[in-house]
Parts: sequence; C-alpha cells; structure tokens
Amino acid sequence: MIKVIVVDDEKPAVDELVYMLKAYEEVEIAGAFTDPAEALDFIRKTSVDVVFLDISMPEIDGFMLAEVLIKLTSPPLIVFATAYDEYAVQAFEIHAIDYVLKPLTEGRLLKTINRITKQLQQKKSDMAPIRDMLNTTQNPKRYNKLPVWKNDRIYLIDKHDILFCTTNESETAIVTLKERFITSDTLADLENQLDDKVFFRCHRSYIIRLEAVSEIIPWFNNTYAVKFQGCKEEVPISRRNTKLFKTLMCIK
Repeated sequence: MIKVIVVDDEKPAVDELVYMLKAYEEVEIAGAFTDPAEALDFIRKTSVDVVFLDISMPEIDGFMLAEVLIKLTSPPLIVFATAYDEYAVQAFEIHAIDYVLKPLTEGRLLKTINRITKQLQQKKSDMAPIRDMLNTTQNPKRYNKLPVWKNDRIYLIDKHDILFCTTNESETAIVTLKERFITSDTLADLENQLDDKVFFRCHRSYIIRLEAVSEIIPWFNNTYAVKFQGCKEEVPISRRNTKLFKTLMCIK
C-alpha cells in the first residue's frame, strides 16, 4: 500500500483529492489536513510514503513545509498540487516527484500514481545497499561532535552542548553554555550537520537547540524570543517561523 496524506488549506480541495485518490486500491489515505503545521506534526510521528501538497497556503506555504520534509530521516515523496503553473521550476529544485495543476483530471492523476509506484520501487532498490553499508560501518558516536577551530587548535563540540548557532555578515558562531566558538561553516552548513528533530532554524540568522530553551518570551507582532539557562542572550523567532515553532514546542 502507498500511504498518502493530503495538505491544502482549502477544505473542498482536500475533499476532492481524497475522493479521487480513494479510487486506487493501492492507495491508503493516512491523513488529510488544512493546517500544514498539523500535517508536519503527524508526519513526524507517522511514516508516510507521499504528501500531496498545495503551494499557496498562509503562514506556512508548501515550499516551507517541503523544505522541512526533505530533511527528515525518511522523507516522503512530494507531489505539488496547485492552481498555479509558475512554481514548477522551484518545485523540482526541491526534488518533487510531480507537479500537477488543479483541477486534476483522472487521467493526469493516474500518471502521478504510476510515477509514485515506480519511484517507490526504485527507492527501495537504491536504498538497500546503502542501508546495509551503514549498518556495518557507521559509528553513531562519530556524528555526535562538531569540529571547530579556536586558537589554532581543533576542538570537538558535543552537539548536545550547543545552545544556538548564529551568524552575521562577517562570521558564524556556535554558542555553548561555557564557550563561544567561531566556525568557517555557514549557518546552512551547520543546519545540514545538525539533527532537525533536535535543532530548529528559527530565524535566518539563528539555529537553536529546542531542548535547551528555558524561557519563551512573547515579542511584538505575535512573535517570540527565547532564552537558555545560564545564557543572557535572547534569540528571536522570526514571524515566518513562529507557527512552526509553536507546533514544535506544543504551544497552543
């Protein structure tokens, strides 16, 4: 079975696509959501094969959600279902498996299902040797440290000691409870090295370790700032990322 969820802020669009997908015996509708934040919370807890995703949604649009999904340990395939054709190039840059225009037809949806089936079969075949190699050679402890330079020496920082990472125009810093290290990595480089279940890109200039947050401070324009135990610095949560942050921190 192909486990599918549908995400679209318009309920009629969700209902229509769910109805069409139910015509395929090999498809299991695992969930349908009008709130992308709720969809993300569901996907983090439940393994799904495919996400049918609208692009134009308020607060968390389809591309923002897709960027989070593709960083998961077992990312689902993404099909963008949208009324707009101008985002196709950007969609495939995110490695979407398909891009379909509303209103969907049965013939076009069949092509998408066939493409999904083929891709899932290929994915299992491609991942088998990689999975075997990792099981025999990977040392989990090897990835618990980040190497950084300080005073002409390389220090290995335990990732669980990191409070936050930040950048300005001239440098990128990794802040722990005891020290502040300067690294040649960009914030994007660090984001790729840090587990997205533990760390969150809360702002274009900050990555925070969610478990290290000790205080959440309401800020202007319905945003927040956070503080960490033993650290005086406040870190802002951008307005763009506020809703996702609230979901991750279980803030109602």
